[in-house]
Amino acid sequence: MSLGITSKLFIAFLVTNVITAFAVGLGVRATFNSGFEAYVQEREAQRLARLAAALGDAYREKQGWDFLRDNDAMWLEMNRAVRSERRYGPVPQGPPPDRNDPNSAIRRAPREPRPPRAVVFDAAQKVIVGDADPASQLDRRPIQSNGVVVGWLAAPIQQTAFDFVDHRFQQQQWRASASVALAAMALAAVVAWFLSRGLIAPVKRLAMATRRLADGEYATRVTPTSNDELGRLVDDFNRLGNALEKHEVSRRNFMADVSHELRTPLAVLKGELEALEDGVRPISRERIQSLQAEVGLLAKLVNDIHDLSLADVGGLAYHFKPADLGGIVRDAVRIAQPRFIDRALAIELRLPSGAMPVRGDEERLAQLLGNLVENSLRYTDPGGALRVSMRREANQAVIDWEDSKPGVPPDALPRLFERLFRVDSSRNRGRGGSGLGLAICRSIAEAHGGSVEARDSELGGLRIVLRLPLAVGDAA
Repeated sequence: MSLGITSKLFIAFLVTNVITAFAVGLGVRATFNSGFEAYVQEREAQRLARLAAALGDAYREKQGWDFLRDNDAMWLEMNRAVRSERRYGPVPQGPPPDRNDPNSAIRRAPREPRPPRAVVFDAAQKVIVGDADPASQLDRRPIQSNGVVVGWLAAPIQQTAFDFVDHRFQQQQWRASASVALAAMALAAVVAWFLSRGLIAPVKRLAMATRRLADGEYATRVTPTSNDELGRLVDDFNRLGNALEKHEVSRRNFMADVSHELRTPLAVLKGELEALEDGVRPISRERIQSLQAEVGLLAKLVNDIHDLSLADVGGLAYHFKPADLGGIVRDAVRIAQPRFIDRALAIELRLPSGAMPVRGDEERLAQLLGNLVENSLRYTDPGGALRVSMRREANQAVIDWEDSKPGVPPDALPRLFERLFRVDSSRNRGRGGSGLGLAICRSIAEAHGGSVEARDSELGGLRIVLRLPLAVGDAA
């Protein structure tokens, strides 16, 4: 059975904390051993120094070493006397206790440690008393009386003289350290559990929301609970949900609009043909021209939809080469000149005298400008005006396409480039527009690395601002 991410994080956090606690414990143990041993050695060095001074005083008082020679009881008593703490009690007077006697004081006190190994030499290097091996490597300290060296006190080098109290203190410290380590591991397990659950909880919510989003529930959103990377991921997910929901609504609206746009000319064609077939209306040139006009509108709508679908999938062909944008604008206006005259629309061109070179597809740019021409012809009131100006801004060519009344409500300006959008909510097709011309303009402009936007015109109508990048050599 595979582990979940919560279990994996819990194990990772727990193992990390346990390893950390174990490493810290080893470090503390090593430090404690080294420091405690150094402390004991320093304490014993001070004891030996005091013992050497006491031996010198005793030598001066007893006028020699006879009082100490082979006298283990006296040796033990002097060792006890120089200790910083008197933990052994008085030494019984009389002959040295028999270690084999079960009733002796030493025999009855198995926990009472012997003093650290040491030996006393006289001035002639003869052993007086002590249990250290004289042949071993010894640390010798002089015993002086009245400024004269009368003997030597020697102890094994690097001797660690742990007594019963020292061992008991050391064991207590280790038990306390082990208890603290176990408590730390238990606390680490609890913290790791809650931490792993806390980290995974938003991820689980995000995963569940992603599954709902994949199932088509585009209204699914996740409430952000933090400002970290997970919080930003939740924000990105919500933006994705908003985009998908918007695209789904747009798709449904587009399908509804397309079906409506196709159904209207088809209904007209069907009604006209049935009337002709039933003899209700006679066959005449005017009727045939009316049918051809409906077929033309239907064909244009289908072609526009086809162009937009190709633009969406990147299949709309473009052949980029150097072109004069000013010349393309002049040609588009010149071709439509008779139609402008028929509608009594005045045209004002403000084009630079020199060339305005861009790198683009001349046919697609002509199609873009032709759509702008058609838009102005359809939606500008007769007797109005059209003003087309072009200028340079940095490395861009900017075309301002302005016409006169009627204008566009400000809230509708951002939506003019949406597919099948009309300002007239009743979808009146009396002006002949399909609602796709400006959407195609935006696709062509973006394919050329430019942009197009709608604004209010000073003439009272609509202003279209088209920006296209200049050719590299000219921009430089």
